[in-house]
Amino acid sequence: MLWRPNPGPQTRFLASRVDEVLYGGAAGGGKSAAAIASPLRFVSNPSFNALVLRRETPQLADLIEKSVALYPKLGAKLNLTTGLWRFPSGARVWFTHCEHENDVERFDGHEFQLVVFDELTHFTERQYTRIRARIRGTDPALPRWTRATTNPGGPGHEWVFARFGAWLDPKHPRPAAPGEARSFLDREEVTEGTPDSLTRTFIPALLRDNPHVGVEYKAQLRDLDPVRRAQLLGGDWLARPAAKDFWDRTRLQVRDGLPSNADVTARVRAWDFGATSDGDYTVGARLALLRSGLVVVEDVLRFRGDPAKVRSEFERIAKSDRELDTRTAQVIPQDPGQAGKDQVASYQREYPQLTIRSRRPSTDKVTRFGPVSARALAGNLALVRAGWNDALHNELERFPLGAYDDQADALSDAYAEVANAPAVLDRRSLPRSQW
Repeated sequence: MLWRPNPGPQTRFLASRVDEVLYGGAAGGGKSAAAIASPLRFVSNPSFNALVLRRETPQLADLIEKSVALYPKLGAKLNLTTGLWRFPSGARVWFTHCEHENDVERFDGHEFQLVVFDELTHFTERQYTRIRARIRGTDPALPRWTRATTNPGGPGHEWVFARFGAWLDPKHPRPAAPGEARSFLDREEVTEGTPDSLTRTFIPALLRDNPHVGVEYKAQLRDLDPVRRAQLLGGDWLARPAAKDFWDRTRLQVRDGLPSNADVTARVRAWDFGATSDGDYTVGARLALLRSGLVVVEDVLRFRGDPAKVRSEFERIAKSDRELDTRTAQVIPQDPGQAGKDQVASYQREYPQLTIRSRRPSTDKVTRFGPVSARALAGNLALVRAGWNDALHNELERFPLGAYDDQADALSDAYAEVANAPAVLDRRSLPRSQW
């Protein structure tokens, strides 16, 4: 026995013969393992082609790494360049991403018998429906199935909630039981057996359904902001952000000055670049991690401007940060594709005296903001009293419902960097007795 599914929801998901199945609804239910195992039922058939998708490359790498632990035991060989697994029978399972809306065109002309979407709420509805149109085949021994796993939340939350409303929405006029199959034709529910209709269902899974998850994972989920905790720990599809769900100025500690360099173990300023003088703001948020473990929001710069002004202000602020503390790193966003890489490289070439790192967003904005939000609501985040405080509070207390989220993005990246930064100390900033 090379691998055995967990009893309960994971087994029901893998055994289902419904055309379209959504699985999960909470973190820790064994979704990724189920996604990887789904194609293995048919890999002895040389005509079988399966597609396993993540929205972005970083998550795809994790999924492939998990498949490496299982697929070679069945004799499969992986092409690392393409992400294609080929089994001894000739069956193929392709692991790839669909990051941009137009990436659906990559799959035109392909034929799949099974398509698996891991973390469905990260995809758009158009990506989902267009790629599902590639499911076809003539071999009666093979399926024509869609399988998807997901948690609540994410940019595609609303359309997934609507598509599977009979199972997820308690106010649905005809609620369906978990695992109950319903038939649909042209987006409308129809009676069972209607010609050309396809069946659909949702199989929920919670943390308690996975016996292999340790107690520390549950503790980590409890440390999230209230909305994300309800979504991931309880599988609550109705949990929605409201004002002050992610930020409450009354819970933050306030300092009247900057901490001394001797108390700081890491400093980072993260940027969120706006592109025009009348659109999104450019924001640079500087955070410091203290020896005590406290994180301090030291400075937030916010302005609008064209690319020339953005670069000029970046240079001025970054040099000022370096004068304050030579260890301060500047973190700039890396947009997808070659243009994003070129922008990062140009900043690093132009300012070789600065420590400039790039950060590529790998999750949705709410998820990215979760860690710093949880710390702030717990009272373990401080900020320096300054004129920018009100603008920061006003935006973050409305997040993610407000008109702007630039400061949230910059703060998310700064916190992610500083919270995981090694304690690299410049001994010149310390008393000689601590050298």
